Amino acid sequence: MTSILPGLLILVAFLALLWTAIRARRGHVPSNRPLPAFDGLPAELGHSAESGSPILFTLGSGAVGSERTLTSIAALETLEGVADAAIAYGTPPIVTVGDPTILPLAEDIFLRAWNRRGTPERYNPATVQFIGIQPAVYAAGVADLLLHERVHGHVLIGSMDEEAALVTHAAEGRGIPQSVAADRLPALGALYPADARLAAGEELYAGPARVAALPRYVTSLRVQDVLRFLIVLLVLLKVLGLW
Repeated sequence: MTSILPGLLILVAFLALLWTAIRARRGHVPSNRPLPAFDGLPAELGHSAESGSPILFTLGSGAVGSERTLTSIAALETLEGVADAAIAYGTPPIVTVGDPTILPLAEDIFLRAWNRRGTPERYNPATVQFIGIQPAVYAAGVADLLLHERVHGHVLIGSMDEEAALVTHAAEGRGIPQSVAADRLPALGALYPADARLAAGEELYAGPARVAALPRYVTSLRVQDVLRFLIVLLVLLKVLGLW
């Protein structure tokens, strides 16, 4: 039974994805659990426009092509979900990256957003800043921006470890509201005491669904919740000796 369990979970995931996609095509919007780390971002964009100060996005140091690829892709997709609104409000965010493989992908998000508005000439490559490839150097650079730049809020989403505490501490020192999302235990341990809305573990991958609300993201998140429920149920059955 144990040997066929992975195959059964894949089959359940496929069927759940297919069923949710069919219902979405018929106009049904699946409901998902609230995630404060992401749910408040649209409102923060409005407050950012009112204050005339941008939001700073910290996308981490996860190299595309490494074991941290999925984390960085989720961070980029979350950024893409707010790019159009931020540009429409006239306050494009400041984006920092700690790996050169993320840089062109983040730049492309804003280039396409300006193209969709029909004003590609207003695209500013300085919107995305590569700080440094060493995690500690990257965190120190972001902390310096938070201490000296006029920013309305801070969003940390991506692959970081203990150095994330240096970044969030700098934001706390200036009273900057922030949302953080991380999937690595060293980062979560460092971020937990932070005065911030926290998305922990796999919740990081829910960012695109909560921010962009595109059907493909919402459907994927719904399937993820179904699988998590099944895995927890199987673990409980195993512990109770019922399976």
